[in-house]
Amino acid sequence: MPKIESKNWILIALCLWAFLQPLSIAGANIAIALILLGLLSLRVKGLSSFKDSALQKPLWIYIIVGIVSSAVMAGFKDGRGPLTRDFQLAADFYIFSLAFGTESGFETFYFWVFGFSSAALLGLVEFCLWKFFPTAAAHFNEKILSSHFWSALYATNRAHGTIHPVTFGELMAMAGLGILSWKMTARRQGEKEEPWTILSGIFILASLALSGTRGAWMGFFIGIFVLAVLGFRLIIFEFFASLFLISSQFLFSPRFAQSAGGALSDKESSFKIHLALWKSAWKMFLDHPILGVGPGRFSSFFGQYHSLPFGGQPTWGNAHDLYLQSLAERGIVGFCALMFLLGSMAFQAFKIYRRDNSFLSLWFLSWITALVFMSFTESAFQVAMIWMPTIALYAWMESQSRLNERRR
Repeated sequence: MPKIESKNWILIALCLWAFLQPLSIAGANIAIALILLGLLSLRVKGLSSFKDSALQKPLWIYIIVGIVSSAVMAGFKDGRGPLTRDFQLAADFYIFSLAFGTESGFETFYFWVFGFSSAALLGLVEFCLWKFFPTAAAHFNEKILSSHFWSALYATNRAHGTIHPVTFGELMAMAGLGILSWKMTARRQGEKEEPWTILSGIFILASLALSGTRGAWMGFFIGIFVLAVLGFRLIIFEFFASLFLISSQFLFSPRFAQSAGGALSDKESSFKIHLALWKSAWKMFLDHPILGVGPGRFSSFFGQYHSLPFGGQPTWGNAHDLYLQSLAERGIVGFCALMFLLGSMAFQAFKIYRRDNSFLSLWFLSWITALVFMSFTESAFQVAMIWMPTIALYAWMESQSRLNERRR
């Protein structure tokens, strides 16, 4: 059996990660471990792959502020999960920076699209089974819900793949912007359009629409407007098709109509729940303005600001707004650190796009803008299925830009 070279091993592991990431967080983490093994076997010194990164300072400021907030306000109580997530974010940034700095082949993108498309197809099948074959869907759900391994594939009125419908919608928004960015770049360079982008785009946009995730729809709207500003004539058909598809869901989706009506009548409608969470988070911040109540402690304090149980939950650990959640848990200092982190990523993407006009910078710029707006209704950046691909795409963009500079 021929020996696999370390660089080839890294590429294989990156492709495996790209395929698994939209489908399984456990599978994605295993693939990251394989990437790390490949890097260790290559004995990458590596500092040159990220020592000039614009993300290092804001990333560590964000992490340190979280540690200080947790230590001072809570004696690290309940902070283990959020702080572990912060350190994993940093670890993944360094691993992906090294990996993409070593092996930056675009095979990774093809496997990522394959993973996105597979997740989208699963979501469409789940929705269609529920919509057109309700009896079969009931039997199907009864069987798989008894199995821990297959239970994530239940049929329902929202496309969701193997994850929560909200996270799924956000992930499909990222995938959709990636496909559109790829098409824009190919057309700008006069390259022949590949048929697979059309089929993948249809699957991804349809599953985004059927996810019923309004925050993802809003973010996707913002993302395609960014693309339109940068090259409207290159995606004019896709722009209006996407606009029509998502708008039709806003206007005609039964779930949206029920939620809008519920905002006026039902005490525990989606709108009412979000409003109560936002008010509670704001009051929490006003009572603890500097360092917040401590990372991961929103659920412990929520009962002090709202009667429990609420919305069918014994308590709530998520304010459904990244910025209010940050203010409540990390105070104004943590909020500024978060904005510095997100702003640094967006500014660097803009700089690289101005210099290289590259596909990766176009994708990341549209995606980070979409994510910033999505975060007004969800804490998406705190979910591993969202922050992991975000940080990986950023690391890839920066690494590719450095490689381009060396070639000049």
